[in-house]
Amino acid sequence: MAWGGSMKKGLFLLSLIVTFYALGTVSASAVTNDTVKVGLRYGSSVMSSANLENDEGSGYEFGYFEDDRTFVSLGETDETAITMEPAGRDGIQVTITGTDRVLYESREDTLAVMPQGRDPVTWFRGNRYRGGFEYTVSGGGLQVVNVVDLEDYVKGVLPSEMPGNWELEALKAQAVCARTFACLTTKHLSAYGFDVCSSTDCQAYSGIGEATSATDRAVEETEGECLYYDGELAQAYYHSSDGGATEDAENVWGTDVPFLRGKEDPYEAQISIPDYRWTVTYTWEELTWVLQNSGYDIGDVVDAYVSEVTDLGNVYSVTFVDSRGKTLVRTGDDARMAFYSTTLGKNVPSLRFTITGGTGGGSSYAVNSASGTLSALDGASVISGSGTVSRLEGEDHAAISASGTADLTGGSSGGRGSASRGGITITGTGNGHNVGMSQYGARAMAGQGHDYIDILEFYFTGIRVR
Repeated sequence: MAWGGSMKKGLFLLSLIVTFYALGTVSASAVTNDTVKVGLRYGSSVMSSANLENDEGSGYEFGYFEDDRTFVSLGETDETAITMEPAGRDGIQVTITGTDRVLYESREDTLAVMPQGRDPVTWFRGNRYRGGFEYTVSGGGLQVVNVVDLEDYVKGVLPSEMPGNWELEALKAQAVCARTFACLTTKHLSAYGFDVCSSTDCQAYSGIGEATSATDRAVEETEGECLYYDGELAQAYYHSSDGGATEDAENVWGTDVPFLRGKEDPYEAQISIPDYRWTVTYTWEELTWVLQNSGYDIGDVVDAYVSEVTDLGNVYSVTFVDSRGKTLVRTGDDARMAFYSTTLGKNVPSLRFTITGGTGGGSSYAVNSASGTLSALDGASVISGSGTVSRLEGEDHAAISASGTADLTGGSSGGRGSASRGGITITGTGNGHNVGMSQYGARAMAGQGHDYIDILEFYFTGIRVR
């Protein structure tokens, strides 16, 4: 059922109600029919109403998307500014923006809208998008999904993830990574019915507004190309900069991935990288607050140090110690994310760092009694090899370690030891999780004349681009 193309603007069509069946949940495991569903507003960000403006086209068609993403039209209008909002418990109503004049109403909880015209571009919340939109009633509001051609999606992602004035070969490497990520989505919420989100939790995407001739060219010259390992699509992870070395995936996320192997990176040091070297400080009170508010079971923090590094010099584990001597060890990416706090505006940007102000693990000791860890050494009892029992008194004690006698200073079992009274300073290089392709490294390689294949084969072990 459709309206004729000769319909005049402003025609009031409240009397025409169209019903169709909503789609079931679409798997978010892969692109379907070379089309990507991008979640723009969902969950807590659903909208009470959503506006579209098709000022470069000739109106809209209304209908639904088949399971293969084919659009089925059930009606049309030549109005170019429309508003969608929930109607009742399950329906969706379309009006002319700024009026209460109803153009279309669905009795189902899903509505697809497709802009019409030659090469149409639609405005939504200040950004320009290609493709259609799918609205679903959720939590009393509307979930908004952009249903867009894969290559147009990549054209939207590329300038949001890498500056458009960078070298073409770096842009092409990024385009391949972005396309692969969309074709092999592994972490997104299929329950919402889309493939990828539009934030940096997935890949940054805000339509085509930031696209340049260079970014579009990079996408076009790599059209359809993805990363493969052993004949299968490969996770194309990337980050801003590695600080001098990437890292094995299992040392970061706990899973061994053969093509995500760490290696020393000689390229980043050859270019200027903003905020490449960084320093962040935490007081013991701040660390205590951050860890406790993240749900970790730890008391007042009095020590923190890097307890293990990888063969490539990246941090593998960080140990926190509280005033009772209890330790908390975080490994892999959690070793840096344990420090993260939006409230304090502080974070550890990469896994390549050192900590000063803590003991380094060398002068922190725990003494246990039958009832548990003691809060202080003073007053504890020890037994010698001859059977003599003695009490520890005062502040200065010693213990026998594998390397000889070690002083127990400060009297605390938790071991402030030689830890700074004020807190710690963390100093490092790089920005990101250190797995996969360094974007600044890619730029440096491109500047030296390497093409995008060289770049991808350097950062991803044993992959093929096709």
